[in-house]
Amino acid sequence: MQTPHSLIFRLYLFSLTCTQRISLPLLSVGIGVVLMDPCMSAPFQFEATGSLHTQRSVPTTTLLPNGKVLVAGGFVSGGGHLASAELYDPATGIWTTTGSLAVARSSHTATLLPNGKVLVTGGVGGPLLGYLKSAELYDPAKGTWTTTGSMRDARSAQTATLLSNGRVLVVGGSGNKGLLTSAELYDSVSGTWMPTGFLVHGRGWHTATLLPKGTVLVAGGDGNSGALASAELYNPVTGTWSATGDLAHARDVHRATLLPNGKVLVSGGGDSSGIALAEAELYDPASGNWTVTGSLGTARFWHTASLLPNGKILVSGGNDSGGFLTADAELYDPARGTWAATGQLITARSTHTATLLANGKVLVAGGTTSTGLGSAELYDCASGSWAESGSLATGRDYHTTTLLPNGNVLVAGGEDSLYHPIASVELYNPASRTWTATASLQTARSHHTATLLPNGKALAAGGYNSLSGYLASAELYDPVNGSWSETGVLATAHSSHTATLLPGGKVLVAGGNSSNGLPFASSEVYDPATGTWTTTGSLAVARVYHTATSLPNGKVLVTGGYNSNVGIIASTELYDSASGTWAVTGSLNNARSLHTATLLPNGKVLVAGGWANFGLLASAELSDPAKGTWTFTGNLTAARLTHSATLLPNGEVLVAGGFSFASAELYDPAMGTWTSTGSLGDVRQLHTATLLNDGKVLVAGGYKSYVGYLASAELYDVGLGFSKFWQPTISKLKLTDGKRFLLAGSGFQGVSPASGGNTQDSSSNYPVVQLRSIDNSEVAFLPVDPVEGWSDTSFSSQPVKHFPLGPALATVFTNGIPSTSRYLVVAPCDR
Repeated sequence: MQTPHSLIFRLYLFSLTCTQRISLPLLSVGIGVVLMDPCMSAPFQFEATGSLHTQRSVPTTTLLPNGKVLVAGGFVSGGGHLASAELYDPATGIWTTTGSLAVARSSHTATLLPNGKVLVTGGVGGPLLGYLKSAELYDPAKGTWTTTGSMRDARSAQTATLLSNGRVLVVGGSGNKGLLTSAELYDSVSGTWMPTGFLVHGRGWHTATLLPKGTVLVAGGDGNSGALASAELYNPVTGTWSATGDLAHARDVHRATLLPNGKVLVSGGGDSSGIALAEAELYDPASGNWTVTGSLGTARFWHTASLLPNGKILVSGGNDSGGFLTADAELYDPARGTWAATGQLITARSTHTATLLANGKVLVAGGTTSTGLGSAELYDCASGSWAESGSLATGRDYHTTTLLPNGNVLVAGGEDSLYHPIASVELYNPASRTWTATASLQTARSHHTATLLPNGKALAAGGYNSLSGYLASAELYDPVNGSWSETGVLATAHSSHTATLLPGGKVLVAGGNSSNGLPFASSEVYDPATGTWTTTGSLAVARVYHTATSLPNGKVLVTGGYNSNVGIIASTELYDSASGTWAVTGSLNNARSLHTATLLPNGKVLVAGGWANFGLLASAELSDPAKGTWTFTGNLTAARLTHSATLLPNGEVLVAGGFSFASAELYDPAMGTWTSTGSLGDVRQLHTATLLNDGKVLVAGGYKSYVGYLASAELYDVGLGFSKFWQPTISKLKLTDGKRFLLAGSGFQGVSPASGGNTQDSSSNYPVVQLRSIDNSEVAFLPVDPVEGWSDTSFSSQPVKHFPLGPALATVFTNGIPSTSRYLVVAPCDR
């Protein structure tokens, strides 16, 4: 009997038998699709995130190689100078305390070194200490600070610039004898300082910008007679300073940003009378001259300026021309030379920090109101959209998609427009965005699973065939020769089951429909080495339309589903591959089936949507693996089932389509909220979604009411808007001694160092390397090797432990821009 997937008032799910489909009624008359009020947040706005433990102004912030942000020191009204430090985790939106500085300080600098440590220099240490010459190093691996060699001159309001040779240039500032002309170089190998020439003019609260050819531009600042217009160039080869063109407007506490075109944008600041400036200027290194560009909409000083992945500059907060705090934010477009207003800060602030995260968002933290601020906010410049990407030769649903080692996508089997399982297989090439046929499955099948094995082959297991009924057969696809071959047969036929890659490289198949068309509890394990299946412990509850997620601890979490005796179920279970047994764990708050489950970078599992006994669900829940409990998180903007959920490289989750929907939305784990993003070109359900190496998401096939099976495919782009010429590239990836990852490529230090927000913070133009499991999307950031470190063309990691075995993707993020990912296989000796 042919049963359509969607009717106006009734949705059918299918449990196939040899002669008919047994339908489970889900939507009856009077139950409609539930639409929730969309979240008000959107791209180009600021959203609140977790607050600092300590209010602070003029601290420093540094993006660490592990993706977290270090905030150190600063000043708080009534509490004086601070020694405390905190870490912000973008995956959770939470701040945690870390080791304190040896010396409390503010108006200091922080610089990330190629060895992964953070160098903090100078500042003011309070009435008893005054100007500081001391320096300290933060070790992210230990969370502690150690003293290093002291500078020759005590100073605050200086600049610190990481040079191309790995040394740190500290320039000017205020000292015990006034404004300083001295400059010093820090050698991270020896931990010592050496002098390196003198500025023509003593200055503080100036800017220092590393130019493309390795020289450093120092501009403006506070001089002995007020704000300065002069600018100077430092040559690291000769260690000398020389004058260059003067700014059109003298200014201090301004901001300078190296643009992708090699010019330097100076914005805002205060003049000699302390009045905020709206004027902006561009420095051309080729001519050594400044030219006026468009003026800010709001004059300001003590603001921040951050280079976004799309090449625009985000300016936020500061003090305006009346000296009042402003929440205004603006975007500078280098192509047009103009400014445009963007979403305002939630809290007006100045002397704050702004850090470009690896995910492309900007973290604004701390600052000053009438007292120090502890609040933090996130700015998102992404604008996701979909584009057509060719069509399959055959429309289908209940198919599988698999990302292959060569970056192509394998689409296998499914049902055609006559509701018949098919054997046809197609390959998608992301480079050409075209589909081509490849060898067909030996057995036509739908409702099966496909798992990429560590050896690079894809395992298709079980499913349903209109002639043979429920299937116990399995087959392997070899991408090298483009062919399928039979492998071991399952002990029991499974359909609509789950398949999960285990830590040892084996595959766990659990539950689904058995040969009698009813859900059952049996589980089996496939061994690629022998090509055989063995039975393992059975689920406590028979289920189908459930999810299975491999956890960081190696266990497999099964959630929800449908049981023929009790209906929709809320129970969850954990599989332990070491003992081959299942254990019941905390139940979901909402019983649900046909939902999605996504492992988040913070180790929690996000369950979203699905079908409950009372209708479609908009609710979402988060697991706490340590406690075995579930808590509600923000609701989807639309209740949905048979949708897709994909963890994006930026840590957000893309949910797309589902019953009667073309809409898509993004879940932000740091905020616990959903926001709408660009809609699919077609309403679709029962489709597949695959994260490609270039960070885009391929949605293919599916079903559309009144139309039938879809052959169309679409690509989702997060919408960071960067040029491919600014993108880091991985040309080689290898494992040394089975423990460390070595990457070679280009653009690891980006096109600009000026993404730190202000002159005291470390820039963010260094490689943050993410490792991601293809099977369960588990994410880890590679710790940099303290000896070999990183450069524009290389990255060396420390030994990586406890990452799941099997196929994985490595991605380099620089200035919030991701590289195209590189495929690798994590083998047992790499753990």
